[in-house]
Amino acid sequence: MKKSAALSLFAGWKGMPALYYGTDEKTLAEIRGFGYTGVDLFVDDPFLPENRAALGKLRRHGLGVGAVMPALLAKQGLSLGDKDPEMRKYAVERIGDMIRFASEASGMVSLGLVRGRAGAGAGREEFFKRLAGSFEELLKTSLPLEVPLILEPINRYESDHLNSSMEALDFIEKSGLPLYLMLDTFHMNIEDVDLAECFRRCAPYTKHVHFVDSNRLAPGMGHLNMAELYRTLEKLDYSGYLCLEALPLPSGSECARMGAKFFGSQESSSCKTNKLFVPYGSV
Repeated sequence: MKKSAALSLFAGWKGMPALYYGTDEKTLAEIRGFGYTGVDLFVDDPFLPENRAALGKLRRHGLGVGAVMPALLAKQGLSLGDKDPEMRKYAVERIGDMIRFASEASGMVSLGLVRGRAGAGAGREEFFKRLAGSFEELLKTSLPLEVPLILEPINRYESDHLNSSMEALDFIEKSGLPLYLMLDTFHMNIEDVDLAECFRRCAPYTKHVHFVDSNRLAPGMGHLNMAELYRTLEKLDYSGYLCLEALPLPSGSECARMGAKFFGSQESSSCKTNKLFVPYGSV
């Protein structure tokens, strides 16, 4: 499994779960020095020259891109399920730009808060029809470019639909759309009963994992059994990124350091376990 940290290409907002901001030499060297091999990118405008230059900087430091995060679009009021067809069209266009940017980075695009809000009552069914229509439009761009679109289940305090991993899985299977999942242990801890079992059931669709503790900090800084979840993903032969999309507390560097310490301990434990099983006649 690959390890990554969340990085924003813009200033962000209070409470944004990014450990790093900007792509200066010191920042990228620190991320790589901690042993991370990739980043998730919060992106504002893919066409800004400095954002395009950021991809080259990441490559020079040996850092890949897991997911491109269009969360700022949601902050700007854009929604893929908007009742206004012109607003939906504009949201699709903006995320289409993110898809093209992700293609250059060999990354994926996350579809989380930008889905919008479903509302209550009979209107929810219409919302999901509009949402599926927007997804179909986005797939016209993403499929030829081989950029996976990944749905992120988000907890009930931030979203009013597809809150649990099981709900998101059910949506993908019933819609028949070629979408995938990005599971986040912070949201799962609120919405899902058995996180390990959810990982097992969602395994065929899971392309990306935000791997953080109960308090949205590095593994080991909260109360989840992160070691058990790590072993579960190992047994499932998950080969994607485990990303620290975490709060920068007590600082981004310290949280990233604690995450690196946890991952190092799990890798060491796995090596020791493997050494216990030596096939007869191999020595």
